[in-house]
Amino acid sequence: MKILKNQSGSIKPIISIIVVVVALYAGFTFAMPQYRYYTFNSDAKEIARLGLDVPKTTALVMEKITDMNIPVKKEDIKVAINEKRVVNIKTQWKETVNFWGIYEHTFTFKVDITE
Repeated sequence: MKILKNQSGSIKPIISIIVVVVALYAGFTFAMPQYRYYTFNSDAKEIARLGLDVPKTTALVMEKITDMNIPVKKEDIKVAINEKRVVNIKTQWKETVNFWGIYEHTFTFKVDITE
């Protein structure tokens, strides 16, 4: 049993390392959908500022969605341009995060940008 224990005879450091690794994994797992949402929101604002027509704006938004592996279909993207050339981009999606089969959470993300 000496192999599992450190010199002071405790396995506390090993348990601490396991807890830290599990916490880091959980943080990464739950942070990735949020990261994709904030990154996409920023990219969509940039696309809206370009002031292109509806088909080009939709194509650029769809390209970003595909690059970021966001589960949105092309028909779920709503792009509108009013007479003052104000661009509005709307879409939404859900992502489910599963933490080793113990805990599952579904995030709902909504994007509504007017530039």
